[in-house]
Amino acid sequence: MAAANHIGGRFLGRDGLLPSFFGARLAGSFWHSMSTATGLTRSVLVLAALAAGCGDSLAPVVCDGRGCATQVSTRKRFQAAYNRKLDILFVVDDTPAIAPQLDTVATGIAAMAPSLTDTRQPYSLHVGFVRAGRCDASTRGAACGVAAPTQFLTSEWCNTISNQTRAFADTFACLGDFGAASCGPAQPLSAAAQALAGSPRPGWEGFLRPDAYLVIVVVSGSDDASDESGSPTDVITTAALIKSLKQDPSQVLVSIIGPGDCGAVTAPRLTQFGQQFGANGLIIGLCAGAFPAALERVTSYTSSSLLPPCIRNVRDTDPATPGLQADCTFEDSARAPDGSYATSRLPSCDQSAPPCWRLSPGGQGCSDGWAIEIERAPDWCYEAGTSITLECLVCASPNDPACAQTR
Repeated sequence: MAAANHIGGRFLGRDGLLPSFFGARLAGSFWHSMSTATGLTRSVLVLAALAAGCGDSLAPVVCDGRGCATQVSTRKRFQAAYNRKLDILFVVDDTPAIAPQLDTVATGIAAMAPSLTDTRQPYSLHVGFVRAGRCDASTRGAACGVAAPTQFLTSEWCNTISNQTRAFADTFACLGDFGAASCGPAQPLSAAAQALAGSPRPGWEGFLRPDAYLVIVVVSGSDDASDESGSPTDVITTAALIKSLKQDPSQVLVSIIGPGDCGAVTAPRLTQFGQQFGANGLIIGLCAGAFPAALERVTSYTSSSLLPPCIRNVRDTDPATPGLQADCTFEDSARAPDGSYATSRLPSCDQSAPPCWRLSPGGQGCSDGWAIEIERAPDWCYEAGTSITLECLVCASPNDPACAQTR
């Protein structure tokens, strides 16, 4: 069993890397056809969500001495599923055990909000807070400005569709302000299982989305005391139940903000629970106050970007003019919030403001070709799920001067 990552304590991470998490899942195929013709043809490249790698290839040049070459028709299809959907459940201790650290909890939770909103590409968020105590199952949706009847915060379609009447950061901090008056001991594991795997509570319908990543953050001033019929709830069984909520268990991340650094208090059950998730489990000290680290595994990984798609042997239609004068057409098909699609033709960035396309020389994974870049307007949302179809004139022979001079 791989150990969970640990901050401010004793556990060491496995390798610090998430399995395939955010980004794109790619698939591609291509076809070639050949016939005798002049030394140029068109290459068609189809991209979904603009995620692809290089791999263009041309058939061998055929020539009988009369200046002929082989016409090549290359067609590629690339599909990529970008997923920045996060369903985040906070399970917060509201028993007297957390009382000495209430200020730390309040400050720490408030400090986590910017990591979910201050990003170049916003997340699609469902964020809920539940209590870990025994006596009070209420939530604070109505008190914190969440539109009834929903009891969790939503922010979707690049922050343009939301259900809160206050600023995101204010609502986020307010939802976790449970105090310390509930009866103990805290049962965060049972609370998490009931919120996620049981029948949805009123106002929690739709919290879990099938394609979203599930993030569970436990904040507790004591160890878990979940029990069934007087016997402690089995930690491994509870972890297995949580993992079963996703077809791919790597879509579940768990962070434990526990009392291990607060003196003599230990939390072996919470630690064991975090360990069940391997590299996707994180143990953080409560008293250190490093709450934003609980979401760092998500935000740091999603800050990386895919290499741009690549096309090779693009023909320069005017070699006398500096730079590449490409003859290309780009069609953009974008999805609207209501699920409808609109198709439009994109201009070159040399001729128009975004949205537009450009071809840039080489780069990582495409040193002998042209990287395909799409510049988007400031109000573009990645959730639009665009697909791009491009068609460019290319050289049938890689030795054609109209192509060789661009290398």
